[in-house]
Amino acid sequence: MSFPVFRHTISKLREVLVEDSDKISFLIKYDPIIAYLIFQEVNKPCSKTEITNFSQMVNYIGTKKIEQIIIERDLFLEVEDLHIWVYGILSAEICSLIAEKFSHIHRDEAFFVGLLPCLGLLFMMNDFPKYRNIIHFLVKLPLEDRVFLEESVFGTNHIDTLKRNIICPPFKEVVNILNRMFPKDGQKEIKTSVPQRGSTLQSFYDMALLSDLASYGAQALMFPSVVDNRELFLELAKRYFRVKESDSLEILQNAMDRFISIAQEFNILEEIQLSTEKVYQLRKFRFETKNPVFANMLKNLFEENAKDRNIFIYGERAVGKRLLAAALYTADDNPRREKPFVMIFCDIEEETLEEEFFGIKEGYFGKKGKKGVLKHAEGGTLVIKEFDAMPGDFQDKFQKAIQNGKFYRVGDITPVEFPDIKFILVGKEDIRIKVAKGEFSGNLLKLLNPVFFRILPLRERREDVFYIANEIVKKYNLNIEDRLAQPEIIEKLKTDPFPNNLRDLKRFLFLLYIQKILKP
Repeated sequence: MSFPVFRHTISKLREVLVEDSDKISFLIKYDPIIAYLIFQEVNKPCSKTEITNFSQMVNYIGTKKIEQIIIERDLFLEVEDLHIWVYGILSAEICSLIAEKFSHIHRDEAFFVGLLPCLGLLFMMNDFPKYRNIIHFLVKLPLEDRVFLEESVFGTNHIDTLKRNIICPPFKEVVNILNRMFPKDGQKEIKTSVPQRGSTLQSFYDMALLSDLASYGAQALMFPSVVDNRELFLELAKRYFRVKESDSLEILQNAMDRFISIAQEFNILEEIQLSTEKVYQLRKFRFETKNPVFANMLKNLFEENAKDRNIFIYGERAVGKRLLAAALYTADDNPRREKPFVMIFCDIEEETLEEEFFGIKEGYFGKKGKKGVLKHAEGGTLVIKEFDAMPGDFQDKFQKAIQNGKFYRVGDITPVEFPDIKFILVGKEDIRIKVAKGEFSGNLLKLLNPVFFRILPLRERREDVFYIANEIVKKYNLNIEDRLAQPEIIEKLKTDPFPNNLRDLKRFLFLLYIQKILKP
């Protein structure tokens, strides 16, 4: 089967083979299909080798074989397909940069893992020629939405195509984990795939997380004004790999610098349309409603926020809890809007949570010193996500730290003064019910004394469905206003329960858009 390659990369690779063969081991990874074909050639299922270093691969099969692989290409992607290449290379560079922080993942392994979503797009395009018409849209979406839409239209998805084509270890195992993480219904399942810590599957699992995370990073750089992927990238970098926000922003900047350098190497930079918008400024967020009762609830909440009250936000999945937290922080009358805005997840093991919250003394059990999020958020806002899932023993430690006005970094005997912090707590359920059942510390909740706010699901504020739908259409430039005026679509928007709220509404609109593009 002949897979498509990018004309600008092949032209350069052919030139290098003639003029500077030593450079080939550096450049071959910058065409996703060439990187894939060489990897498959070196790591055949019957082979005893497992080489993932591109320099070693070149030495193993020799430049003659590489030349043959390159010369045999006869299916080319042109300038109009450059967005696919940009997405793949940015993802790969981000993966490589993050992997530099870990000793158990080689940077070339990480680079190839970053190419996987791009390879999935190319494999799908090879199987379904019409797929090419919607790639420009799919690269803007999270992997789980992409899987859902692909399944709805084609009966398969890009991760399935990876599973059919990536048949050599270690990436075969990585794809298998991705397949479990992103089932066909598009409901991302991270926890079900978690291996035992220290097991042989740990590095495969981490590489699968890298692939997902880097996709958000690439989208943040490519489409800063279209999708809120920068914030998701920062959140997931903390959740997956405990990378602090400043380091994540540096990774994005360095990835862009690397990409620009390689685009110049391939003489393609002038043809690439990159946004000139500043990506790294936290813009002002809005959380609006057309429901008069809910609007009054929001008004009261923002008034309490201006008084510097702690806040507990709860509600079903995908109702906008993260957006509301960001909107509260960026509100003009928030007294802490110019101060740090830090986020942490609570649904992790207690030992890790304690280190993340309180920090670690330098050298404790050979660990690198860490401030902890309490100190990072000093004077500003700390968002505690999955607050209702905070481990019981840690609830007691957190409570004592607030009561005593001090805490200890892990491994330290010198106390640290508890900083001035505003807390925005986020959960799925009303924490007061858990307290009443004895499932959560009432004393901790009393100390924090938050304002409680439930975000209503879409089915309880039907007025917002049409408003939000129109906002999504504008935000993603879907051009389906004519479809939204059709009686059957209006009826669905009026009556559908949208059990997954904004996620279901978005996917419904995205599907309408894709069907319109693919319609003969």
